[in-house]
This record gives sequence, C-alpha cells and structure tokens, in this order.
Amino acid sequence: MMLIKPSSAPGRLVAAFFALLALVIFLATWSCGKKQVSSQDEFDPVVRRFLIEGTDALKRLDFDRALALVDSVAKYKPNNADLHFLRGRIYSELMRWDEAEISYRKALDLLPNYRGVWNNLGNNEYRKQAYSKAITYYNKELERNQAAIPWTGMGRTYSQLGNNDSAMYAFEQAIALDSTYAPAYFNMAILEDDEGNAEAAFERVSRALSLAPDNLDYRYQVGAILVKMARNEEALQYLEPVAEARSWHHATYYNLGQAYMRLGREEKAQEYMDRAEYLRAQDAEIGNLENSVLVTPWSPVNHAALGVALRRVGRYNDALHAYMTGLHIDPQNPEIMNNLASLHMIRGDTTLAIKCYRTILMNDPFSVDVWLNLGVVYALSGDAEQAEAAWRTVLRINPDNQRAITYLKKIGKQP
Repeated sequence: MMLIKPSSAPGRLVAAFFALLALVIFLATWSCGKKQVSSQDEFDPVVRRFLIEGTDALKRLDFDRALALVDSVAKYKPNNADLHFLRGRIYSELMRWDEAEISYRKALDLLPNYRGVWNNLGNNEYRKQAYSKAITYYNKELERNQAAIPWTGMGRTYSQLGNNDSAMYAFEQAIALDSTYAPAYFNMAILEDDEGNAEAAFERVSRALSLAPDNLDYRYQVGAILVKMARNEEALQYLEPVAEARSWHHATYYNLGQAYMRLGREEKAQEYMDRAEYLRAQDAEIGNLENSVLVTPWSPVNHAALGVALRRVGRYNDALHAYMTGLHIDPQNPEIMNNLASLHMIRGDTTLAIKCYRTILMNDPFSVDVWLNLGVVYALSGDAEQAEAAWRTVLRINPDNQRAITYLKKIGKQP
C-alpha cells in the first residue's frame, strides 16, 4: 500500500467544489481510457477499426452501438484486453458498476499492468461515494503507473473525506509528475479556498486557467475568488462569459449578483440574484434526482426525470446523457424518445429529431402529437412536402384537429 502524508483536522469544502466535480471525474476517466499498454492485437486492422468505432460511439453516447461493436471484437478476438477495457468504460457510463468491474478485471487478467484500469475502478467507487475503496484502487493504479491522473483522483477522494492535508499532498505529487496537468492546480485551488487562503487559491486556479484557457470551470473559479478578494470589476470579466455559456450555473449568477451589488449597480445585481435563486431551487431538484439515479441506476423513469430537469435549465449535454441511458435500459420507451426528440430540436438537430419521431411512430402509428411534432420538424428543416404529409396524416386520424389545420394554412395549404 502506498503511504500518503497523514491529514490534520478535516476542513469544509466549498459548495462549488461539489458542483464542479462531475466534469473532473469524467475527464479523468477518459484520460486514463487512452491506450497506454500494448495489446496482443494492437496491429490487427479489424480489431483496431472496431475498437475505434466503438470508442467513437461511446463519445456520441450511443451505448447500444458501442456495446455491439465490442461484442463483434469479442467474437473475433475474445482474449483482447482492449475490448474488455472499452466494455468497462461503457458500463461505467451506464452506471452498471458490477459489470464494469468484471470487464476491467478481465482486462487485467490478460494484461496485469494495463494502465488506467485501477484508476477507472477508483473513479467508479468515487461516484458511488465508496471513498475508502476508491483510495485502495487509486493506490493500485499508482503501484503500476505513477501519473498525474490517479494522484488527482486520490486527492479528490481525500478532499471528500475531509483529509485536506493528504489531498494537498496528492495534488502536489500529481504536479511533480506533470507540471502542466491543469486539474491538479484547480483542485489545489479549491482546497486553498476552503481553508480561506484566497491569494494562494487565486494563484493556483490562475495557473490552471493559463494551461486550459477555454475551461469554464476554471474561469468561474477565478471570478468567484476575485469576488471574495473584493476585486469585483475584474471578476465580471471572468464571470460574465461563464453566465453566457452556462445559463444554468447557479454559483456564477450568485457571484455576479454579489459583484454588481458591491459596485453599486443594484438593478443589475437583483437581476442576477433572482436568476440565482431560481437556479438554486432547480439544482436542489436535480440533486435529488441524481441521488435517485445513483440508488436505482436500472430505472429508466429516474433517468428520464433527471433528463427533463436538466433540459429545463439548459444543461443539454447532461440531459442527452440521461435520456440515452434511459433508452439503453428501455429502448422502446415512447416518453423518453419523445423527450429526446424535443432535445434534438432545441439543439437544432432536425435529422435526429425526425429519426426519434419516426421510431415512435413505428410502434404507435396513430399518435397525433407525434405526427404534429414531426410535421413541425420537417417544416423547420425546410421540407414542406413532408410537413404537409405529416399534418394530413393527423387529419386522417382526427379530422377536426385545429393544430394540424392551422399548420397547413401557415404553409399555404388547404386542409
């Protein structure tokens, strides 16, 4: 077991830390997911192609496609360590923890020093809030792979346990191994801020932002610390772009309200504080739904409910993940498919929205609402002929449907 510097009394982490952790965990998982150990089939073109396509499908959150490609590799080369590693990553994204662990351990059976496996297992335990087990797994990774990523995972875990000295030591080790690893500086800044060391926190997070200038988490944290330091005019330069890009981020709006209030711009401050209060309530609901998903990850209803709440506040990427997970569990669920179609429309992807509506109609060809929505999507995509056909189908099912009549008139057609 690797020794970690012992901790002093636990510290209290700031609320922003919890709001930002999910992204950091995701990035760490993907970074360690990169191929770092030679596989026995490394140069097999068939294996390589399927694994690349499977990885791309996972990035698109097309879980069924990703698993199908992995299964294809398994039929061809069942003892390929990479396929089991990729399957573990897919199951991790689906919160199928036991199956993920089985797959990761199969990769280790084939290649005992496969880098990233124990790190990803540690991430899974972290997400399950099994922090002691997470530390054990991160240590196993570090025994095989001295790298910044597992050290940072270790540090995050100690932070959750309140062992801030041990956490700081872990982040220092990460930076010693890779002085350009921005997440380590960012997490150190969170710890410094939690301890009330604003200047040190500002220095750390500024370093992280210099390494990753487009990272909105780092930009937000710089702005939030500047507010604490009463450098309010400077803080606006960092917080305003984050608010524009993340209309759902409660903490950004709260800090903007504080900054404008201190600058004497009360009307602007109230505008941001009102938005912050609304988002605070939404965050509480999302938090409850996330807990429900964590407890019962096999429930498509819970994933769908989470997706709706995330979409409501504009967290479209997260909503997509929730919907796609729900559909993996229940592929024929018309409610989730309908919500997914609406999300694609919001994101401007009419092709995928049409695909979703067509899938629903294969199982329920008499759904008036779906035909109406399908017509709207066709109209938005510039296909008036298909839009007309969809709305006329509505009138065949329900001859008095006023919405279909109105839509047809809008495109110059008589009902």
